[in-house]
Amino acid sequence: MQLRRLTLGFILLLAACGSGEAPVYQSSSYVPPATPGGRLCVNQCAQSRDFCHQSCDYDNRACYYEVQKAAQIQYDAYMREQFEKHLPANLLPSDFEHPESCQNVQKDCLADCEKPYNECFRSCGGSINTVTSCQFMCFQ
Repeated sequence: MQLRRLTLGFILLLAACGSGEAPVYQSSSYVPPATPGGRLCVNQCAQSRDFCHQSCDYDNRACYYEVQKAAQIQYDAYMREQFEKHLPANLLPSDFEHPESCQNVQKDCLADCEKPYNECFRSCGGSINTVTSCQFMCFQ
């Protein structure tokens, strides 16, 4: 149990470092149900959440595909214009990509998976203890 909390803390630390967003102010601990049926129920909740995460990944890939498709169209127009004006082409297709919107789509989608999971977890007899305190990069 202690190792799992340390691992979760380390993952939160890495996520905070890579996201550019800080500080982190919330921590939750999941207490599984005591009964075998409750634990089986929680496993089904987890499978549903995993399916939701996979759906988010699919949507995220589709978003990046659309970003790349739009960038290719803009790049083609740029190349035609450069050719017509007899100018060198200094840009690449990736220079026209703007994937920022996809990052928000992924983040929002994953967050939307958690609420039903938490409700399911509780309905199976589990409990979630949420503590609101600064967990990382606290400037006090």
